[in-house]
Amino acid sequence: MLSCVASPTVLAIRQLELLPSSEAANVLTARDEDQWFERVSSRIDARALGDLLVGFANAEGGLIALGFHEGRVDDLRGLPHLQNDWRQAARDFTVPPVRHTFRMLELVLPDGGSAEVAMIEVEASEGVHETVKGETYLRVGDENRRLGAAEAQELRFDKGQSVHDGLVVADADMTDLDPALVRAYVRRVPGAEREEAALEARGLVRRRAASRPHPTVAGLLVLGRDPQRFFPQASLRLLRYAGLARETGSRSNVLSDIRLEGTIVEQIEDARRQMRRWLPTTVRLGRAARFAPQSLVPEFAWLEAIVNGLVHRSYSMAGDHIRVELFQDRLEVESPGRLPGLVRLDNIRSTRFARNPRIARAVADIGYGRELGEGVNRMFEEMERAGLPVPLYTQPAASVKVTFLVEGTFAEILRQLPPGSDRLAEWMARVGNVTTTQAVQLLGQSRPTVLALLHRLEGRGLLEHIGSSPKDPRGFWRLKVQVTRETAP
Repeated sequence: MLSCVASPTVLAIRQLELLPSSEAANVLTARDEDQWFERVSSRIDARALGDLLVGFANAEGGLIALGFHEGRVDDLRGLPHLQNDWRQAARDFTVPPVRHTFRMLELVLPDGGSAEVAMIEVEASEGVHETVKGETYLRVGDENRRLGAAEAQELRFDKGQSVHDGLVVADADMTDLDPALVRAYVRRVPGAEREEAALEARGLVRRRAASRPHPTVAGLLVLGRDPQRFFPQASLRLLRYAGLARETGSRSNVLSDIRLEGTIVEQIEDARRQMRRWLPTTVRLGRAARFAPQSLVPEFAWLEAIVNGLVHRSYSMAGDHIRVELFQDRLEVESPGRLPGLVRLDNIRSTRFARNPRIARAVADIGYGRELGEGVNRMFEEMERAGLPVPLYTQPAASVKVTFLVEGTFAEILRQLPPGSDRLAEWMARVGNVTTTQAVQLLGQSRPTVLALLHRLEGRGLLEHIGSSPKDPRGFWRLKVQVTRETAP
């Protein structure tokens, strides 16, 4: 069963056309601008519209509503020259021309009058578009961001990865989709008249020439009967350990090892149930100003990390799965594939890019990821509100890992440091390592004093020095609990 009902994230022209014109006017004026929707004034010229088209196409597609200015609706009737310029904007100002649908839509206004506005539905592109001036734009949240040369090159690289979820799976046909899941999903897509058309519009199935539609990678992962038949690596592994480190062989300390399969949504729900059983609880002051038992790591934080892993991982990397590991002092979520697009470790709270846009859209339709773009930031806020170190993102060779540290490790670090050392603890939570020079700056004390403190932490088994010698200028200190260890069997 699909769960977590939510209003649709993405507007479509067909959806608006099926609404009463008065209701469509309310939707278009009241809806917040976001990753998939923007209102613009009739004053926009065709060249500026071309910039917007490029940004939406390079991201996840979306809807541009023309004829809205400072809360008012501009009637576009009698302005055919503007309409013609807008219709030609993609052909005249984008390279290659952005694929889109242009429609005029009549609205009934609250005062009883009517107005005609223009709708442009932009398709997510499998390649990178530029303007005729050679500029590359990307839709990021509710902004159209112009990319520098390095960022544009990175986008081209990641576009090669992101098309993977839209590929037709060679040996699959429509019988490989679960009819019950398909029906439940289509009910969440307003305006859908036929199941196949709704799935095709969301990129979950595709047609080959005049043949019947076939499932895409995204379609099988979200709605498939048995996704692992086609993608054995598309699973989620939950591991629970005794102690702080992974041990192997005769010293193996694995308490539980569970592999979850099925669709992405089924894996999310199964992981939610299992992690609720495993995670210890503590008593905290809740939002209603009452003390109540809560998960030691806030549920929103760890569940968001799991959802992000399942939605944004690289499914083209064969043989690897998502790993969720619970230790005595931390929870780690590691997913295959490096950070996509413009997302970096230093901007992960504010920047997002969907490696799998069709999966992201379908999962958002179902009700997960409603706060895409805010979810990671809220993870940080929930950890801070609970008095815990903020999530620590790291990027090993071919994966992304987020670590949630609980009270034990950092409470002990702070007990070993003088008052006012929170900046160093926060730095270690964010970065995971520090040089002696950086520690001097963060603590505001002399180098000999700081070295003595770092050696104290080393003696307590909390930090270790990495370098060829104690005086190695390239040396640094890192958290002892984050040393790379062999994977548990």
